[in-house]
Amino acid sequence: MWLAAVASAAILYGSAAIAQSCVGDCPPPNLQVGVNELILGVNISLGSSELSACPSFDSNSNSVVGVEELIAAVNNSLDGCPGAPTATPRPSSPSPTGASLPTSTVTWTPAPGPHILFFGVTNADNALTEPIVTEPIPIYARLSGSGFYLVVEADGRVGAGSTTFNEGGGPPDLEIQVTHDLGNGSAAVCDVEAPNIGGVPGIDPPQLENPSADVLNDFGCRFVDGEGIPRGRNCGEACIRYEDGEFHCRDENTRAQFCSLISTEIAFPDGDTLVTVRVRDALGLIGPPAQLIIRVTGVASP
Repeated sequence: MWLAAVASAAILYGSAAIAQSCVGDCPPPNLQVGVNELILGVNISLGSSELSACPSFDSNSNSVVGVEELIAAVNNSLDGCPGAPTATPRPSSPSPTGASLPTSTVTWTPAPGPHILFFGVTNADNALTEPIVTEPIPIYARLSGSGFYLVVEADGRVGAGSTTFNEGGGPPDLEIQVTHDLGNGSAAVCDVEAPNIGGVPGIDPPQLENPSADVLNDFGCRFVDGEGIPRGRNCGEACIRYEDGEFHCRDENTRAQFCSLISTEIAFPDGDTLVTVRVRDALGLIGPPAQLIIRVTGVASP
């Protein structure tokens, strides 16, 4: 609630932004303000975190993080450091006495939502696989519809706290859908507990305008972090293993990685299934979609 209110205030009252090197850029500074830093600022303001965790929020050196400083941090997250808005003059209009009284307003250009930096497949051992076709949509061929990972990486104001399951029933931050039922196509939402593990319904054709939140949550909750919690990962717990045995993100600019093991309960059917994904950031901005095709050719003969 606080974060949404602050974001709205930043858009409506951008002219009140603070002139500061980069309010909200927490140690170690990187000239960016991420969603985790915005949340930290709110926590400092509420007294649940120490100011020493991010001193840049105290732009007026009064040892308190106020609403205007939270607004400045959101502006910096939207527009980049230092975050000062650009004033655009309005055409002057005559006053009743004929004098010209120029005014100005702040023009806000909303930042785009997160971009998908990588969308691909690894084997069950987390090693990357290559598509058999790369354009116009990558096609990944599999002998079986299960036993591999789907991996999504995104940039922008996302992080390990980005949701893949929305307990409130709305769409999660990770919106991923398929054109054919996975497994038994069960309509139950997030039925991942034994013995009643169910599949995921398909959406054909893909829906980007008001897709079913239940279906998005049903598939999304299978994307978990290293502790099995339905949310994103940072690159320190990435699910892609390289030849040196280390785990890393595929793209060095990744801010959040999402990983799901495709088990037999959510196996892809034979043939081609189109998978569409996009990611929403903490300010509610949705990014452009990315797609790939899983082509299941059938189980190899024993």
